[in-house]
Amino acid sequence: MDGYTTDVNYPAFFYKEMQPVWLSCVSRLLGFAAPDVARPFSYCELGCGLGVNLLVAAACHPHARFVGVDFNDRHLRVARAAAQAAGLSNIEFVHSGFCEFAASHPGSFDFMATHGVWSWVAPRHRAGLLDCVSASLQPGGLFYLHYMCHPGSTDLLAVQHVLNLFAPHVPGTSAQQVQMGLKLLRQLAERGLFVDQPGVLKHLNSLHSKDPNHLAHEFLTDHWQPQHSVDVHQQIGALGLGYLGSADVFNNLDASLSIPGQLQGVVQQTQIPALAETLKDMARNSHQRMDLFQRQPRPLGREDYVAQLGATLFQQLPGAPAGGPVTFSTPIGPIEAPQALCTALLLRLAAGPASFSELAQLAAFAGQPALLLQTLQLMLMQEIVHPGNPAPASGHSQAHGLTQWFERNRIALKVLAPCGTAVRIGAAFDQAR
Repeated sequence: MDGYTTDVNYPAFFYKEMQPVWLSCVSRLLGFAAPDVARPFSYCELGCGLGVNLLVAAACHPHARFVGVDFNDRHLRVARAAAQAAGLSNIEFVHSGFCEFAASHPGSFDFMATHGVWSWVAPRHRAGLLDCVSASLQPGGLFYLHYMCHPGSTDLLAVQHVLNLFAPHVPGTSAQQVQMGLKLLRQLAERGLFVDQPGVLKHLNSLHSKDPNHLAHEFLTDHWQPQHSVDVHQQIGALGLGYLGSADVFNNLDASLSIPGQLQGVVQQTQIPALAETLKDMARNSHQRMDLFQRQPRPLGREDYVAQLGATLFQQLPGAPAGGPVTFSTPIGPIEAPQALCTALLLRLAAGPASFSELAQLAAFAGQPALLLQTLQLMLMQEIVHPGNPAPASGHSQAHGLTQWFERNRIALKVLAPCGTAVRIGAAFDQAR
């Protein structure tokens, strides 16, 4: 399709940030109303690939409706087989391009999401994607958009260009072609080609261990395009959607925790929102973004914010440490949270789920709700803690069935219905895109 890789499957990646429980929680943490995932809701993923993210969501929310759209029927056959094996009757996979789906499938959704698509497809398909969102996202609905951004992806422009030029002249699958292209680039690097571009060398070293199928989808497209976040926000804003923040909670933390120290004052004093967002990307050397938008944004008043935050449940994930201190790996380096704070939270959550209001009663956080919120967000980022699923405790059989299907197909995931998510098990799980 328009210069996009189709001969090998996109890998079975999972992103917690795309799940309805996570998106609703992050929206509330940012001070905005969100669709109630305890009630029936609808969710559409545009460019769903093998459907892993959508399958997990459907297994955790049997009372909701899910639709996945993809142009590659090879992917959808796998997704449909998984849904059937897990007994998921609340999910539909549609073989369609975005332009066609927008025109032929009228309907409305509380959530719409797309990951690994925007920066890799032709402009007309990005326009079709926007048509889908414009036609189908309900007022108050949330839109998750993942894309490559500057400046972190800028160094990869030359790498991608060479790989895309070289691949058609190499026999074999696109996965084999991209491996040969990377071999050529490493040979050129050994001869000093990128001696004045250390960023390119760093990227080449990291790509060596990636899944070749993933690399083929990542680089062998004619429309590979990182973008500036301000430009993307303008495009989405034209649809009547407002930017709320990032689905990656690290990027929503106070600048004192999320960008290097010497730059914090400059960013905090910047009065132009678009400039401040650009400076944050530059300070973090961001290479991808997970942006969260809302149609007709609905900011919460103070009383509603306090009430909704207070009622939000949090739950400890498997493998959490027994106590503090905890060192958090972040894009700007390690951050260590004090032992007393971490231990208090971990001990309480080890005993079972707790609301924000309950956690705020812990002596370590007495009178300091902002400190509790920051600590929780760091633990959310590090996959130590997760928002609890407020939906009734049903659907566990589907979650178990899907976990079994993952196991049979060597996908290292286990579905956790009480959290509305999945966790990685066994081998490391590649999440580059």
